[in-house]
Amino acid sequence: MASHLPPPPALAPPAPPGAGPRERIVQDLLAEARPLLERVADAARTALQARLDQARTPGEHQAFQAARQQLMRLTPVMAERYPEALRQALGQDNAQAQDKGSRSLFSIHFDELELMDETAVNESVERARARQLVMTAVEAPLADLDALVCAALALPRVQPEANPLRPDIFLQALQTVVSQMQLGAQVRHDWMGPMAHALGQELRTLYLARIEQLKQGGVQPVGYAMRQTDGQVIYVSPASSDASPGFASDNDRSTAASGADPLLTLDRLRRLLLGEFSAQPAPPEPPAGAGAAGAPGADSETFADRFAREFDAADALPQLDAPATDFAMTVPAAFEALQEMNQVGQMMERLGSPRPAGSPASAASAGAGAGAATPSARLGQTLSMEVVALMVDNIARDSRLLWPVQQFIRALEPALMQLVLADPRFFSNKDHPARRLLQDITDQSLAFNSPEAPGFQSFMRSLMNIAGPLASDTVEGPDDFERVLAQLHAKWAEKNQTRQQDQLRAIEALQHAEQRHALAAHIAREIAPTPGMDKVPEPIVRFLLGPWAQVLAQAQLADTTGSSDPGRYQELVEALLWSAQPELTRGHTGQLARLLPKLLPKLREGLATIDYPPDRTEEVFGLLMELHQQAFRPGPRLPAQSAPPVPRDAAPSAPQPPLLDDDTPWVAPAEARDSGYMDLVEPAGAEPPQPLPAPAMPVAAALPSLAIGTWVNLRVAGEWQRTQLSWIGSQGTLFLFTAANGRTQSMTLRLLERLFQQGALQILSKQAVVDGALDAVAQLAMRNSVESQL
Repeated sequence: MASHLPPPPALAPPAPPGAGPRERIVQDLLAEARPLLERVADAARTALQARLDQARTPGEHQAFQAARQQLMRLTPVMAERYPEALRQALGQDNAQAQDKGSRSLFSIHFDELELMDETAVNESVERARARQLVMTAVEAPLADLDALVCAALALPRVQPEANPLRPDIFLQALQTVVSQMQLGAQVRHDWMGPMAHALGQELRTLYLARIEQLKQGGVQPVGYAMRQTDGQVIYVSPASSDASPGFASDNDRSTAASGADPLLTLDRLRRLLLGEFSAQPAPPEPPAGAGAAGAPGADSETFADRFAREFDAADALPQLDAPATDFAMTVPAAFEALQEMNQVGQMMERLGSPRPAGSPASAASAGAGAGAATPSARLGQTLSMEVVALMVDNIARDSRLLWPVQQFIRALEPALMQLVLADPRFFSNKDHPARRLLQDITDQSLAFNSPEAPGFQSFMRSLMNIAGPLASDTVEGPDDFERVLAQLHAKWAEKNQTRQQDQLRAIEALQHAEQRHALAAHIAREIAPTPGMDKVPEPIVRFLLGPWAQVLAQAQLADTTGSSDPGRYQELVEALLWSAQPELTRGHTGQLARLLPKLLPKLREGLATIDYPPDRTEEVFGLLMELHQQAFRPGPRLPAQSAPPVPRDAAPSAPQPPLLDDDTPWVAPAEARDSGYMDLVEPAGAEPPQPLPAPAMPVAAALPSLAIGTWVNLRVAGEWQRTQLSWIGSQGTLFLFTAANGRTQSMTLRLLERLFQQGALQILSKQAVVDGALDAVAQLAMRNSVESQL
């Protein structure tokens, strides 16, 4: 079907002069776009004819006949539009590459489902099914193509998203032109399967031809960045591994147990979010032998009591052995208390072995009320428990969380099961107290990069004492979680008070530095055209437009009198420029002699207002003294009209001097101390720190956009620390990070980028843990829906 596809022409038609490698690849791609679409449509017509011949009913025969006829009629129109659709898809792809927050057209978010109607859900499933068909055909050659194309683009390692020949680009363009044909849902559905299959075969042939062409051109593949379990990143060649790297995504990071309940489909998940499963039963009764309100038995300790007895008796947390596998793990005594509770016995059994494929949470977890529910309500209960089980599994497998936190989330699963049966709004309300509790616990835990980190023991104790009883209590509704959330916030607020005070002091210092810098940049633009600026050495120009502009800005910010020149620092600009021109001052040595005793002390006084280090102005002051001494040496006397004052509105006779560096604000020493300001990168020869215990994100070429709240691993003085982005300046040039112990680190955007490129700054996934876990559930529902149609 696709074997007749000839190898692509060698960069024909000729690329314009000066075109880069990507432009040449794109131009070659667009030249092949129309015939490629025609071949895809021809193969799809053949497939539709085969289905037409096998039709068993008049209805099937009529549907396939109509689909084939419309495809034959509209193929010329789609072939004509496909190159432009491909060009637009490439343009959108470039925009997404620059905006790291963008996501693929073929993914879906859990919280979006409630806003989608049945048609939108079906279209999403159709897109995902088409992508799966295409990827099945091209997966093998695509890894090699990515490595070669990235090498041709002069990238240091494989970045699949940089490959303009990616399958998603072709498929997105195909779906664009198909959507423009205004087809009925059935016809579009009948088209997309055969067309996606044909596109996959065409791309496979295209990729193989491209691979051979690049190899013959002498291109050597670059390596892949592979994330290892210990957090270290190594680079390997596609040929050095039996696997096909480059296809894993963050959405696959925390997928639930393999094999899921086939009842969990995208449409049913949407209906669950919309509350379409009615007649929910009353909350379930606690299991037999549970006792009242969290008492497992008259002679048994509660979960919180057991934890308090064992943990409070020691100065530190007991040793927590790392899990041997994902499920088989050594459970410390504090967690063994969970096994004594009948409510969570089944959940604890799951720690020993994965939940069997296709079996959701046991119906016993639904309580006695499930038997009286309607069939629709029972389906809703089953789906609710399955979504909770999958969500908890995803959270407990999130590599960003320390494993004691993972196990604590597992312990809350029974409480969440009870909740969703009583209050299904948990799924549709992002501000539901239970969702906020899960998110706040996981987010707070990201402050610690190891169980031995300072403060982690206290953090876990607060969880056990306050939220732990939820594992054994009978949950009646969201108020139970709201109460626990309020208590945790109050406990954390006590510990965070000092941290917040230090953070506010740091923010105030940086805001003042940023404000002063913005005003200094404006002042520098105003004084740059001052006559004589082009007559003095460059170090003096840099001084006036840099440190001295900061002095003028500081004086204006601190002034309360309304003076036009507070501190009389502005008038020194012209005086300094005049004094630095010996050819002028030789004729006015008396005036210069009277100026110098006032000029130099005034300069030092101004610099002191911003704590500017004297050693950074030694060059300027030394140069000024030399220029002043030249004025007193014998030389030609200049005419009197050369003496000051010089008109302010005189036009400069030379190009405008360099202005203040807008990307590097001056931060005074006191401001630097208050904010932990970093202005230097660690020496290249410094001893590298020990590997991080938490997995690191793959190294990237460019710093992705960061949002407040993002957690990062930052190397400071040769050691790694976990810290959170807590403030971004209004100009986007200053950033403040705060660690759990209140320690702050601030830096410019320029330094932030350098640290990231050097591997001294590692960004944890920006997506919230709970949101990511629920999105993984939606992706699983999508896969189930796709597979049910295959």
